Amino acid sequence: MTGFSALQQVDELVTRSHSDGVTELAAAALIEHDAKFLLIRTASQDLDTPPAWDLPAGPVLPGETVVEGLHRILAQALGYSDIEITGFLGPVDIGSGRRTFVFSTTVAQPDSICWTGDIPHRWIDNITISDLIPEINHVLRAYYALDFS
Repeated sequence: MTGFSALQQVDELVTRSHSDGVTELAAAALIEHDAKFLLIRTASQDLDTPPAWDLPAGPVLPGETVVEGLHRILAQALGYSDIEITGFLGPVDIGSGRRTFVFSTTVAQPDSICWTGDIPHRWIDNITISDLIPEINHVLRAYYALDFS
């Protein structure tokens, strides 16, 4: 990841989240390959709400750090056990009481995505992702501000 200061920033935001009354923490990955981003189709808990396209994400379990949660989520959902976190992009609040921490990541074999075959997914450009998930715009700006050289 981008170093100790980024990890410290995540830890501070987790602490602040708890004092802000946030009860659920989640981790998400912004996975980019060939100028496209990975989205997966997520089922809704509410039968009246249709499925949506979203970043690979999931809840951070009790006793896990946000980074440990991200590794577990990507391994379980997508079959990725070898990811590299390249940066912390910031938190996104989704509904009341839930905060998602978004990280930029790289994977060794992006074509091996969704190994179970059961997870609908697609690679989309930055304009489309911005239209589908408007609350992600500040995360995209943070991603493009990262220096990957």
